[in-house]
Amino acid sequence: MHTLQVRLLPFLIVLAVLIVPPSQAQNRDTDELGGALSSIGQQYADNYTQPITDALGANLNAGLFRTAEVGGEGIIPVIDVYVGVAGMGALTSGSKTAFRLSEDDIPTDDKTLTIEYPDEDLPTVFGEENSPRNATLKENGQEVGDVELPPGLLDTPIAPLAIPQIGVGTVFGTDAQVRFLPETSISDYGSVSLFGLSVRHSLSQYIPLSPVNLAVQGTWQSLSLSGSDDSINSGEIVDASGWALNAQVSKSVPVAPITFYGGLQYEQFGVDVGYTFEATTNQRGNSQTSTTTSTVSFEQDASNNVRALAGVSVTLAVIQLNVDYALASNNTVSAGVGITL
Repeated sequence: MHTLQVRLLPFLIVLAVLIVPPSQAQNRDTDELGGALSSIGQQYADNYTQPITDALGANLNAGLFRTAEVGGEGIIPVIDVYVGVAGMGALTSGSKTAFRLSEDDIPTDDKTLTIEYPDEDLPTVFGEENSPRNATLKENGQEVGDVELPPGLLDTPIAPLAIPQIGVGTVFGTDAQVRFLPETSISDYGSVSLFGLSVRHSLSQYIPLSPVNLAVQGTWQSLSLSGSDDSINSGEIVDASGWALNAQVSKSVPVAPITFYGGLQYEQFGVDVGYTFEATTNQRGNSQTSTTTSTVSFEQDASNNVRALAGVSVTLAVIQLNVDYALASNNTVSAGVGITL
């Protein structure tokens, strides 16, 4: 009987490279991005990757500001410039670690394949790492192959992410911040690119003698993952995007270069996944085999919608350091270091 060799989901592999230290990620299966995803069905992929979508959404919408003061941070009159790196970590303690499925139908050009899963808990990306399981592949009720299901991938209390960002302002009490990562190849996993834009406007400028700084900010971000050029899924596999709206408040300590800040934020983050499923099966129990393909697609939304955060920033000459903590469906800690001019 032919056995389908299922590797780690490519979508998950690339995200794992983004959010897991290299020493941990390099110990995993290095199957190609598109080739790995082509051997697993939609329902399993949807349930398996949901926790990583939640963590990625929580991270990308973190670290968007360090103070509610718009203008007046840098040493250059009128125009402020910030160049730095934001590091975020979504806590995984509340993430789902297991799920159950009965079967998954995959329609192809000339038939429908059914993956029949074992009647037990199946690990998500944050589930058991050393628990390999097999599912049964059937065609018209007849067993034609086996599917090796991936175990849990990440055993970590926090899923980290680092993003470069540049801010500039102000014009009429408004500044902007850009996050950008050009298309970058990640070994055999494929390539990843990221772009984000934030626009912030001061509210305290309309309040004479306001004891605190107040501002509102809007952010949009987009992330794309593509398969390796020589894989079955060489084009774009994952298209992720999200937006956030927040209200900010901050207060500086008069006798020290310290600013306390906080805010409330409403956010949404979603992922569209599309790939080609390819399976090789026996021809009704004899030695002949055939290969069938199907286009599979699904959408996921991250669980975070509202967060409340509080933090502190310290400015030493032109160096600014900050750290904050956010309460949400996925609690997140964020820290940043940058140069203010």
